[in-house]
Amino acid sequence: MAEAGVEGRLLIDLGWRRGRVTGVSVHSTRPLNMPRMFCGKKPAEVTVALPLIYSVCGVAQGCAAAEALEQALGMPVSPAVRHRRRLLIAFETLKEHLWQIELKWTRFLDRAPDRRGITQLFSLMQDFRAAHFPAGRLFAAEDSNVQATPVQFADRLDDLERYLDSRIFSQPRQSWLEICDWQSLSKWSRRCATVAQQMLFQVENRGQAGLGRTRIAALGALDVKYLNRRLAGAGADRFIAQPDWQDAPAETSAFTRHCDHPLLLSLAKEWGNGLLTRAAARLVELALLTDELRNGIVDPGTSDSLESGPCVGPGIGISQVEAARGRLVHRAELAAGRVANYQILAPTEWNFHPKGVLAGSLLGLAAGNTADLQQRAELLINAIDPCVGYQLRIGVSESNGEPGRE
Repeated sequence: MAEAGVEGRLLIDLGWRRGRVTGVSVHSTRPLNMPRMFCGKKPAEVTVALPLIYSVCGVAQGCAAAEALEQALGMPVSPAVRHRRRLLIAFETLKEHLWQIELKWTRFLDRAPDRRGITQLFSLMQDFRAAHFPAGRLFAAEDSNVQATPVQFADRLDDLERYLDSRIFSQPRQSWLEICDWQSLSKWSRRCATVAQQMLFQVENRGQAGLGRTRIAALGALDVKYLNRRLAGAGADRFIAQPDWQDAPAETSAFTRHCDHPLLLSLAKEWGNGLLTRAAARLVELALLTDELRNGIVDPGTSDSLESGPCVGPGIGISQVEAARGRLVHRAELAAGRVANYQILAPTEWNFHPKGVLAGSLLGLAAGNTADLQQRAELLINAIDPCVGYQLRIGVSESNGEPGRE
């Protein structure tokens, strides 16, 4: 169980009979209409308040808000500013992946977490934000084109990379990224020198590599005109609560972002989108984003010339951001300089759709007893990774009782 805050939680109910999950119900108490509180506010007020309310992935939320409002205002923004925002989202995504590894994987392994990497990353992120948005208003559309204060981060990136190479990968990330098939990954994980190696080794050793594999489409490109039509229509609230793509649920995650990586292609061929593939996808993104940060900070290579975002109509802005847990969409509608409507479509609603990837992963899940089932289900829930707390409840068929371990 995880605690519920102002953002609500997920209620996940499993029906269990004869050693298998026979039914899955996913219900959300998330207050999806909360963005309506911004109606009547000025854009600058929204960009200040929104990332404080949505504390999980607050940077991604803030960047998405700024870009949606900039479009609605018809405000040109330089590619350099957008680039800096993407780097901040990369910092945040790295932090979320490290959080999962150090706090969730260590718990499954009964190991003590090491928060040094998270602390290093958070400190570097805060300093980067202060340097590149010195006015302190990162998400304010009115002053987002402020010039960055030049600061060198290379030495501190070196420290962070050394931590990741030793604590997570047990070798330089560049050489780890050369692992391109599941047999080589298995050989790497058997060394068990790091928490990541131990986690992957345990998953494979316990026969859980394909745990939760299911067939569901990866969320493809979403055209802003299509999004505007769905979010402006009569069924907008239902679409936000239970989104669909090509008339079916879809997945958006680190796995779908990197599913064409050679290692993940090899794992998916053997284990589908099961637990081992998902764990490896988190490591692949961790390694790739670290290099992206270095390249983006040391040699940004972006122009300060102004350009406008996609236009879907007067006073309307739609942004799409790849946050840690998947695609984040914001839609802002302005009238007389104030917010007339504000909507957020978060990745949790895609991945924890009642008929989405989690439900498909849990349905048919086998276990010997309820304790085993709970552990397996929590592994999958945390691998797919909701942005809110959850409560897992298991209903055992009274006529069947609890079977012995298979």
